[in-house]
Amino acid sequence: MTGPLSPYRLTGIAAPMVVWALHFVAVYSLQGVACAEGLDRIRFAGAEALAWWLSGLTVVALAALAWLGLRALRAWRDARPGSDAPAQAARRRFAAATTGALSAMATVAVCFTTIPVLLLPGCA
Repeated sequence: MTGPLSPYRLTGIAAPMVVWALHFVAVYSLQGVACAEGLDRIRFAGAEALAWWLSGLTVVALAALAWLGLRALRAWRDARPGSDAPAQAARRRFAAATTGALSAMATVAVCFTTIPVLLLPGCA
């Protein structure tokens, strides 16, 4: 796998945490703007419209994390010791495993960021 988001490159390893950070900033920024402007009173299908927007944003973030995690899993499987020099294969497997672990951690973080938005009232 090549490219800037390859699980073997630093940008690819950091990508899951970037997805989480962007989701975190977007959720709390949108929540703050909605409260300041009074947009929290708009309702759609029994819930606040903001909750729907934030749920959609969460689905997009989780899809991106799943894609990154699956790429890391494939890269980890492809980096067998017989395919490259043993040291090179070990580095590639470590980088891919790190990317996969960060994808899992970022998925949990995105879920923990979203739960209060969905369970608690938008603005108090």
